[in-house]
Amino acid sequence: MRKILVIATAFLCGTAICATSNAQKAPTRSEGEFEQQSEAGFHEQMPVTGTVNTFFGDFELDHSFPKEGEADRIYDIIDHQRASQLYLWGLPIVAMTRWHQGYVDALEDYDYQTIVHASTYNERRGILTPNESTEYFWGFGNTREGAVILDIPKGVTVGMIADMWEQGPSDIGLFGPNSGEGGVFAIVGPNTPQDKIPYPANNQRIVKVDTDQAFVLARLLGTPEEVKSLSAKLKFYRYGDEPNVKIVSGEDKYVPNYQPRGMAFWKLLHLAINKETVRDQDRHFMYWLKTLGIEKDKPFEPTERQKKILLDGAKTGELMAKSFVYNERIEGVLRQNNWRMVLGGPWGEGIKYTQRVGHYDTFDPRARYTYEACVTSPAMTVPYKDKAQAYIVKFKDDDGKRMKGGNNYVIQIAKDPPAKLFWSIVVYDSDTRTILDNREVTEGGKATVGSRTKGLRTNDDGTITMLVGPDAPPKGWEANYVRTLPGRGWFPYLRGFGAGPEFFNDEYKLPTVKAVKDFSEYAK
Repeated sequence: MRKILVIATAFLCGTAICATSNAQKAPTRSEGEFEQQSEAGFHEQMPVTGTVNTFFGDFELDHSFPKEGEADRIYDIIDHQRASQLYLWGLPIVAMTRWHQGYVDALEDYDYQTIVHASTYNERRGILTPNESTEYFWGFGNTREGAVILDIPKGVTVGMIADMWEQGPSDIGLFGPNSGEGGVFAIVGPNTPQDKIPYPANNQRIVKVDTDQAFVLARLLGTPEEVKSLSAKLKFYRYGDEPNVKIVSGEDKYVPNYQPRGMAFWKLLHLAINKETVRDQDRHFMYWLKTLGIEKDKPFEPTERQKKILLDGAKTGELMAKSFVYNERIEGVLRQNNWRMVLGGPWGEGIKYTQRVGHYDTFDPRARYTYEACVTSPAMTVPYKDKAQAYIVKFKDDDGKRMKGGNNYVIQIAKDPPAKLFWSIVVYDSDTRTILDNREVTEGGKATVGSRTKGLRTNDDGTITMLVGPDAPPKGWEANYVRTLPGRGWFPYLRGFGAGPEFFNDEYKLPTVKAVKDFSEYAK
């Protein structure tokens, strides 16, 4: 026993000595690593008395003190910068809050745990980049008093569960964990009481969200009869209540979720932060809001100076968001003919459903995506085999010019777009990022050409020609046509549900978009 103790003690001491020895070794400095700044180098960067030149102008120091009035200028810069960055930060939660509040104001029977059936053009046209090929069933739940239960029946459903920051932890339906065989999801928020969370059971999954409110979306595909039968089997209720669903019609009402402008944006952000719990990663931003007169659990009462800064910040922030979308500088998302992957996948730093990439949470990509579109899910952001959704967008024609509503264009689509469920090209307004509102010149409105378009005309070689512009289409081409509005810009989304790998590996050739004088060639 003594020998064993001596050996063990020697081993432990040796290990400790080795660890100490290793810990005390001075780190080696490789070429290009940090070097201490010299005292002279420190003083070279800023004068004790004199002018400091910056991007924002020249500033004067006197014995290292800001001269009279200079600090006020600096504070203006600080506050204006914060306001514009807070606009970008708030884009997702403002969009979701506007959406929910819009239904509260527009629909008499609307409440949490209620599903809205959106099927008409007018019910879709206020939403950021929706499609026209599926029936939408969507709504909001509140997890503060108990888990929210979503029961999805077996059938052709594509959808997701998301939170108010537009993070989507789970798909539902065909691309979800149950692959269309149905299933029960218990949605749990940060403040859901433990005794109001169901014990995990067969065919039931716990889905955690970062906010008290949760959003659910189900796109139902099939004939009207099939959609009606499937939707009747949906259930959406709070745990402990009788399993049921309350589905209300959208009543052909316009309910927008794109972010408002001016002071309306900040009022909605104030409402949003007061309805939600504060996440740890947002506490610095909450401090910035406080310095601009917006606080949780306090009334919205910014000073006149703060109002001016907020108004300017909303404008500057939106210009930043427009630049992120229409002049993207993120590497790795551009594809053939200047088409761009809308969501991340393996390309560059595009947004993922968790909004988390490597060693950081995305900021610019999240602002870009949530200004342009709304909500995410695993299948939308990572192209899993047999469960992929492709979203590809183009902001310039093949000559490198912006698409404008006063010009005519021809979009040539290669045959057999690789999508098992459906593919479509939808035309969106560049100002609102919603379906182009052409109802006054097109009966009922129409912004889509795709595999589910009735009467779609296919060329002899299997390709498809889509006509876009203010001129009327030649006879027989109405199904392949979308009318645009002079004076308004537009951009197309190419979607593929059940997208094959050809959409992502450049094997499938993406459409060409070319400006033409008129459509006379197709009238022959």
